[in-house]
Amino acid sequence: MKRFITIAAAILLLAALSLTPVLAHKDNASYGSVPKSADAITIDGNKDDIYDKGLVVPINRQYEGFGDAETDTRGTAWVLWQDGFLYVFGEIKQSFLQDFGEAEERQSNTPWECDSLEVFIDFSNEADGGDCDQFRIDAWGYRSFEQRTTTGDNSYGGDASTADGVFEGAAKINGTNYNVEFKIPFQHPADAGSKLGFLLQINDMTSDGPRSMVFSPTSTGESRSWQAEEYDYIELIADTVTAVAAPEPEPEAEPDAPAAVGGGEAPEPPPVPAPAAPQTGDPIAIVVLISAVSASGAFALRKKSK
Repeated sequence: MKRFITIAAAILLLAALSLTPVLAHKDNASYGSVPKSADAITIDGNKDDIYDKGLVVPINRQYEGFGDAETDTRGTAWVLWQDGFLYVFGEIKQSFLQDFGEAEERQSNTPWECDSLEVFIDFSNEADGGDCDQFRIDAWGYRSFEQRTTTGDNSYGGDASTADGVFEGAAKINGTNYNVEFKIPFQHPADAGSKLGFLLQINDMTSDGPRSMVFSPTSTGESRSWQAEEYDYIELIADTVTAVAAPEPEPEAEPDAPAAVGGGEAPEPPPVPAPAAPQTGDPIAIVVLISAVSASGAFALRKKSK
């Protein structure tokens, strides 16, 4: 019997170990909780105040195994959700911005060779390898995508209008820096409690030509581009946030003064009389006082004569 139990335990252990590589990405770390926005969000490349209530994700891990040039480009993203949509706002800070003429030549064929931000999402958080979706917006607002787990389609070789109906986005340039804003529909039903595999990637075109890639950090330290099994995840939560200030309570009204008879201002209240002093000038009081003094004096003389 003991031998049977030992063999069964060994079989179960081997089965668990064999499943670990397949399910390992489910156990990667969480970037944090993404609250639900109660405010409408305008997709225009400007940072709405509500984003400051969202999850903040840094983009500061340069991939150095691709022969890319060293770069000081870094970014920050804010993440929110509403029913049916994920919102991502990214601020990219860099010392060099690619020439638009060069970018325009690459937008429809090799858009990853433009200054841009990419959002990779594994909507099921169960994908392996390259089974995830990619959404990209460059510094000039050109949108491109590749959906490997849904339609298997992409917008490479088309124009920006190809992304219409797939996701919304906008961009705004500020010197050499730029902002990008995404409104991405959930590709699978998602609600509070849902976990989405998540990765951000900056494509940084340097002044001497080579492209650098800067990623959001991950617990594995390896995740990049289509390696969905290495993604960490974000978790949607039911907490609702708003940037609208609560109305201040109305001050209590002062009671109205009584109105004067016949109109006009109310009369001043009469002064409160002071307590009356003893009326020592009263003749009767004086007589009583003198009699009392005289009686007390006579009593004292009589007592002394004894």
